[in-house]
Amino acid sequence: MEKLVDIVVVSYNTRSLLLECLQLIYKHTSLPFQIYVVDNGSQDGSVQALKKNSFPHLQVLRNTRNLGYARACNQGILQGNSPYIVLCNSDVMVQEGWLEPLMACIQSDPNIAVVGPKMIDGQGRITAAGVFGTVFDHQPRGYLEPNGLHLYNEQEDCLSVCGALYMIRRDLLSELGLFDENYFFYFEETDYSINARWHGYRVVYCPQSVIRHDVGGSSRNHRQLRQWFENSRNYFEKKWKINWAEHPGEEVGIWQAGSHQETN
Repeated sequence: MEKLVDIVVVSYNTRSLLLECLQLIYKHTSLPFQIYVVDNGSQDGSVQALKKNSFPHLQVLRNTRNLGYARACNQGILQGNSPYIVLCNSDVMVQEGWLEPLMACIQSDPNIAVVGPKMIDGQGRITAAGVFGTVFDHQPRGYLEPNGLHLYNEQEDCLSVCGALYMIRRDLLSELGLFDENYFFYFEETDYSINARWHGYRVVYCPQSVIRHDVGGSSRNHRQLRQWFENSRNYFEKKWKINWAEHPGEEVGIWQAGSHQETN
């Protein structure tokens, strides 16, 4: 059966999380898929564990060192040929029916370039419900709020969606390109989303798909994470301020996205 979606999972020393992530993908994914695990130089036996488990429809790309998230994602993307791509963190735990709503959303309009789900952590708190605001002043909506039955459950366009699980179209790669590899970690998905909007495409938050994501599950080195965050933010702001200066008259919708606030 021809594969509909390539699932790219990047891992760096997350063996236990990675194995659980993959097991749940196999358990809860009914549409035809191929998985590409890109290992960024893990030293915890991740690659050996993958070989031992003999997962079907899985290809492992092994880097000898940590090349960063953006570059690893690009490696996985370029290995596949399915029409849709899901970039997935190794600490993401999908649930039953996670993929079908995302697929229905992205297939509903050829102008939708990016789709992302609602994300909840193990304590029932929201970790992602779309990113709103402006290019230079944005934030994830509802972050760490207790999830409610009717909270942020409306599908809508946004500035970006969380990169922990991020669906894109392969047929737009020739126009939008891959992730900018100047980002080692953080901001690569925000950059891609804004670039998609820059080119006239839509970025959509799709809460009909719900997955579990415990923030920071794939890394406990908070000092290193902060350094990567600051480096990426500085590069992001410099890059897009140049674009803003060169195109000050562009439609304001490219640069900001509002939010319809819902209540419990």
